[in-house]
Amino acid sequence: MSLPVEDPERSLRFYRDGLQLRTDGVEDGIILFELPNLSLFLIERGEYASYVERAGITPSVPAPGALIVSCAIGSRNELDDTLSRAVAAGGSVPRPADTYDGSYMGYFADPDGHLWELVFNARTESAPAPDVDA
Repeated sequence: MSLPVEDPERSLRFYRDGLQLRTDGVEDGIILFELPNLSLFLIERGEYASYVERAGITPSVPAPGALIVSCAIGSRNELDDTLSRAVAAGGSVPRPADTYDGSYMGYFADPDGHLWELVFNARTESAPAPDVDA
């Protein structure tokens, strides 16, 4: 998954320092985070536009909330902690976490407005923890 960002250094501070995701840093305007079952690329807007143009599409600035990245979380405490870290790192939480349709869910937006949905329920609680060092 690739997301455009205005300021790669700001995004690096948010995701690496704030959310504690591992990365080697910014290289050529791109930050790579290897997450369980997902590679997340944060790409400086101008560089991102060049990738979009290669696909034959005219780039445009996505509206906040145009895309929701949904993540399964292993506990209510982990979900609440992630939301707190997101706010402390410069993101926002549009409303407090709550229970919806049997799942405990919370949302945060990163500094570029990309919306993340965190979900905890019986299925995510019983799922084996990913081996992030593999």
